[in-house]
Amino acid sequence: MPGKVWKLVDTPLELADELAKKLGVSPLLGQLLVNRGINDPEKASAFLTPDLSQLHDPFLFKDMGRAVDRLELAIKNQEQVLIYGDYDVDGVTSVALMIRVLGRLLPGKILYYIPKRLEEGYGLHLSSLERAAGRGVKLVITVDCGITAAEESLYLKDKGIDLIITDHHEPQAGLPQACAVIDPKVSGSGYPFTQLAGVGVAFKLLQALACRLPELKGRLFDNLDLVAFGTVADIVPLLEENRAIVKYGLEQLGKTKNIGMQALIQTAGLGDRQLNAGHIGYLLAPRINAAGRIGNPSIGVKLFLTNDPVQALDFARELEKENQHRQMIENEVLQEAQQQIEDEPGLVEEHALVLAGEGWHLGVIGIVASKLVEIYHKPVILIGFEGDEGRGSGRSIAGFNLFNAIEACGQHLVRYGGHEFAAGLTVSRDQFFDFKKAFLEKAKTSLTEEDLLPWLKIESLVELTGLNLDLVRELSKLAPCGPANPTPVLGCKALQVVEYRNVGENGKHLKLKVSNDNVVREGIGFNLGSLNQELASTKEVDVAFSLEENNWNGSVQVQLNLKDIVTRKTVDSGQR
Repeated sequence: MPGKVWKLVDTPLELADELAKKLGVSPLLGQLLVNRGINDPEKASAFLTPDLSQLHDPFLFKDMGRAVDRLELAIKNQEQVLIYGDYDVDGVTSVALMIRVLGRLLPGKILYYIPKRLEEGYGLHLSSLERAAGRGVKLVITVDCGITAAEESLYLKDKGIDLIITDHHEPQAGLPQACAVIDPKVSGSGYPFTQLAGVGVAFKLLQALACRLPELKGRLFDNLDLVAFGTVADIVPLLEENRAIVKYGLEQLGKTKNIGMQALIQTAGLGDRQLNAGHIGYLLAPRINAAGRIGNPSIGVKLFLTNDPVQALDFARELEKENQHRQMIENEVLQEAQQQIEDEPGLVEEHALVLAGEGWHLGVIGIVASKLVEIYHKPVILIGFEGDEGRGSGRSIAGFNLFNAIEACGQHLVRYGGHEFAAGLTVSRDQFFDFKKAFLEKAKTSLTEEDLLPWLKIESLVELTGLNLDLVRELSKLAPCGPANPTPVLGCKALQVVEYRNVGENGKHLKLKVSNDNVVREGIGFNLGSLNQELASTKEVDVAFSLEENNWNGSVQVQLNLKDIVTRKTVDSGQR
């Protein structure tokens, strides 16, 4: 049974063992820390015990003093203030955080605006700023956007409206004209941690204000659940400050005072669960994102601001419907894309996939592209055409810089932007095939056959006999897990198959029992149900998995969350 290529992390075990001894932890945990580039005992201890005392002084931002001075002036004079955000979860939580914390200081004086993805697109827009000026706004604060708003900043300056930018995106050559720019990625920002989410930067502004107005501190930290929510959803590295924010924000989420958040958790069926980063990323955040993708992103802000439980439930149910609608549209586009691939078998022989469809919804093509990358393990660009123009979204694999590849074909495009793993573009209909040809040629010359093989990083090969609850609980110290700190995937070799069966709708999941030296462990393989036929013809397997506790009917047991299963007869010692 062919599986993925296992790439075992080459850990310097002497260094890992030395670290483990100094920390008083298991050799495996020492190895996992070294795998994450943490080999100093002091740094390792801080990593394993994230604490809010690890938060940096917000006034390390060189412009923070000016930002707080201007915000204090707005509070003193009771000025009209506009919070300008973005339509994704990071932007929505940023707007909600600012209003929940500042609302009592500026009662009735705070407006907010989030552009619609399909009608306006990302960033500041002159039309919305003109309306704000007409309503007497004296100060605009951007959250999760603004760092590229050079033209819009000049308009505000001309109107005598001050601008505070809080953002975490990369700046362009010239910064906007603003009284303060708070962005850790700006050269010379003075801030030591560059990987904050947009909501994290907004939090730092409010943290600085709370240093001047201590009565704000309790309200700010009561809303740490919003900061954690947006941080996890924006897929930033869960290291340093982000790690502390998410750890304590998750604790806050479990006892949240936010009526809207309570309703969101309830409608997602998580009311009785201990919430982790995965619950945010896979179950809660998509409900907020759905409104931004296909509807009105302001519903998410309204949800997080309401104090009415009935209204909160109405908003949460509306988001649930939006999410279901988004899933339906997404499945339709996925089926159409896969039908194209089925109708043209030569497509899968290419080193990338470039597919186009009439009217493909722009709010979901990025998600569908990600799914196709998972299925085919090659770069994917999907383009939805309306009239003479198509707008596209692409996703990539390790080793292929998507933005650079698109840039190399830029003569065929109207516009484009993005980064290594994700990008967007606009192409005229009469240039589509020229772009497709050029992009496929770029992929062919840049990617080897080995690059196109699906692979799985294995952090350590372990013995089944050592997988007990004590180890599971010790490894839980690595949480919260996410980008730059993934849930560890371990491997066990030459295990005997004791029992297996299909579970779930249409038997798409797999339950598996394996043993070694009289130790038996049970695993669950989500979406691995199709492997049952191969298991019928083998008695011995290698398995890759993450470890977790399974609480069932009052019994707590070790469970393997299976990532790959390989029959021993196909295993080759060089690859696995």
